[in-house]
Amino acid sequence: MITDKDRLYFQFRAEAELKLAAEAEDPAVCRAHYEMATQYLDAAHGAGMRMPPDPQRLMRRG
Repeated sequence: MITDKDRLYFQFRAEAELKLAAEAEDPAVCRAHYEMATQYLDAAHGAGMRMPPDPQRLMRRG
């Protein structure tokens, strides 16, 4: 069960990832940050995510 504290954390992380995506010059890095932001937003809205996104897994996809 996601708590209010978890939800706030996930929202904060999503905002941070969006900022990093906007600052990224490499398209693969930008895409990875957007994907992480999406996962954090999904988690914040109760999409069943228990753990934060794994940046290493996302970078391998790029």
